[in-house]
Amino acid sequence: MTMPRIPDTRRSYLRVRDVDLYCEDTGGEGEPILFLHGFLFDGRMYEAQIAALRDRYRCVTLDFRGQGRSGHARTGYQLEQLTADVLTVIRRLDLAPTHLVGLSMGGFVGMRIGAREPGLLRSLTLLNTGASPHPPGRYPLHLALTAVARLLGPSPAPVLRGIEKELYGEPFRSEPGREADREVWRRRWATADRSSLANTMLGMMVRPDIRDELAGVSVPTLIVAGQLDVEMPPRLAREMHTLIPGSQLVELDGVGHSATLEDPARVTGILERFLAEIG
Repeated sequence: MTMPRIPDTRRSYLRVRDVDLYCEDTGGEGEPILFLHGFLFDGRMYEAQIAALRDRYRCVTLDFRGQGRSGHARTGYQLEQLTADVLTVIRRLDLAPTHLVGLSMGGFVGMRIGAREPGLLRSLTLLNTGASPHPPGRYPLHLALTAVARLLGPSPAPVLRGIEKELYGEPFRSEPGREADREVWRRRWATADRSSLANTMLGMMVRPDIRDELAGVSVPTLIVAGQLDVEMPPRLAREMHTLIPGSQLVELDGVGHSATLEDPARVTGILERFLAEIG
């Protein structure tokens, strides 16, 4: 039996406004999927999903400015500005209409594009995210973590514990067999630009409420929530589900805020079925 050829991944930097954004593109003839990562992560948080999909779809990842392997800039970290970066990438790489998959911060950007530029999308998948503004009750904790991380970076043990409690469900945090997975990201965070991370966090904290825009999302939409997600609780996903016409909602037990890393097989299967239904 002849196996289909899996395209090589192209790695490149795109100059967008004042910064070089890192992109990976598997190429191929399939429909494009643009993957947008969550805060503190980068496109590599989708490695399992891309491995399963790249022989059928053109899979593209983008590292947001100041994160992952992208360059750093003095400004441009608010959600509207990050959304403008992504719109430029979609047009520059001729991705439209693209399937868009966004987790947390990537979902903040994805739902804005879905509501305002639906012609650019084929479908929208929103993972561990929400449309409401940053909850006031979480400001003290997040401002404290941001201040310490700006001074010392995210590597000191107390900072790491706080970060991982926000980003991961308890099963993923405590399972000895997943320690290597956790350590990979700790090493990456240790080299992150402190100022960029702080500016990104502050940009997310002042994001406006866009729940009144969600009725404008007209493409097929999948919403996935982690039942153990303390950062974006499942009630936010249920709320989006009621506001986005015809959307699908899946809640994952035992999963926190980083579903693609905590339960990659289940997330991949859900995404594969959703894309197959669209045809």
